[in-house]
Amino acid sequence: MTYPTLQPLPRLLVADDDEGLLFLMIDALRREGWEVEGFASGKEAIEWFGNHTADLLLLDLKLADLGALQLVDCLRERGRHLPFIIVTGHGDERTAVEAMKQGALDYIMKDAGMLELLPGIVRRALSVVDQERRLAEAKVTIQKREERHEHVIQSALDGFLRFESSGRLLEVNQALCRLLGYQQEELLQKNVFDAHGVAFREEMRNHVDRLEKHDAGRCSTRLLRRDGVEIEVEISLRREGDELFGFVHDISTQLRLERELQQITLEERRRVGRELHDGLGQQLTAIELMTHTLARELKSLAPVHAKAAFEITNYIRKSITQTRELAHGMLPISADSGGLMNALQELARMTALAGLPCEFQCGQPVEIEDGAVASHLYRIAQEAITNALKHSGAKRILLQLEDQGGALELTVQDDGRGLPRRKTPTGGMGLQVMQHRARLMGGHLAIESTASKGVRIACSLPKKS
Repeated sequence: MTYPTLQPLPRLLVADDDEGLLFLMIDALRREGWEVEGFASGKEAIEWFGNHTADLLLLDLKLADLGALQLVDCLRERGRHLPFIIVTGHGDERTAVEAMKQGALDYIMKDAGMLELLPGIVRRALSVVDQERRLAEAKVTIQKREERHEHVIQSALDGFLRFESSGRLLEVNQALCRLLGYQQEELLQKNVFDAHGVAFREEMRNHVDRLEKHDAGRCSTRLLRRDGVEIEVEISLRREGDELFGFVHDISTQLRLERELQQITLEERRRVGRELHDGLGQQLTAIELMTHTLARELKSLAPVHAKAAFEITNYIRKSITQTRELAHGMLPISADSGGLMNALQELARMTALAGLPCEFQCGQPVEIEDGAVASHLYRIAQEAITNALKHSGAKRILLQLEDQGGALELTVQDDGRGLPRRKTPTGGMGLQVMQHRARLMGGHLAIESTASKGVRIACSLPKKS
């Protein structure tokens, strides 16, 4: 029961048809500093409540015109739920106990020690009233907070989910239902790890397992809508004991724009590479031939100037080499469908020349028509090998490109010391860039590291992507 807020000076109402006892009770309570109103009948008390209120009622169980419980019921019908104490004569103790079952805070017997006990009983009752009021206010505050929490979750633009570490869903919002095309009741009957999508189950399992108690993290993956459309999402999760909650953000549009930008960038790099190779490179080659011819002629006509001409020829030759390297760096993969295999073979050869044996294996020809996909796979391999060269202490690197039927897989494996333990599960910038490239292609990047046994990085790309 919720009681009204206590006034600065508690106001008591006493109703008893024994006017002598009523006077003594009022006097005893006023001496304690309380404000007291007294009435000899229930009817007078009810009329007083028309314009007033009280913090605590002390009611004679058997008023002449209106019993105490009848008076309380009458007040409750008018919306006045007030705490009360029963005052009863000898022999009415059982009846008083029954009254307490109906809401009375306490009861006091009309005997010789009544007036001495009365202030303590009232003081204890007021304390109970205050505690219950505070508890009720706390419950209201908690309820409002939960309502605000629920409003924020349900009105959020991103999807929200709360689930157990076993995967059983406990709560979802409307945004997630709209995103996946399910009704709320349907989603709550599912398990998080039963959701479909490219490598979703494996990615989510790994991410959840990495989260420690009261830890937070973020991962990107792909989900399958009810209508069969695959969407790319970023999931931010926080773990609280055995429960996890987080938001699901649809990044499909963002990644589509990034892919378009990547394609534009790739086309521009190709154009610049062709201009360097076919334009500037050819002009420098022509100039080199001309200066070489000039130097040979000067050798017989003006030997003093021939040496300078030969030096100019050497500088032009170096510029041609730099131009070709720039052109190759801008466009390491040829435009034909087998360009990736050739580029990876050259990458392995250059790695071996750098001092670390690197073997490229490609059992069957793997042809990729999409230049952007080929470029991403090449850059992933390049970044993985660069990391191995700098940090692994490996003695050998194995670079593989395989057609596994339903998917293409690029693997870079070394036999070095493995990845260092990091506070963040996402790893360093290089690993994050590789993961981002895999997502842009619609693929999945798996990183396995074993101390003193090396690192295996595998990028799997479904052919339908």
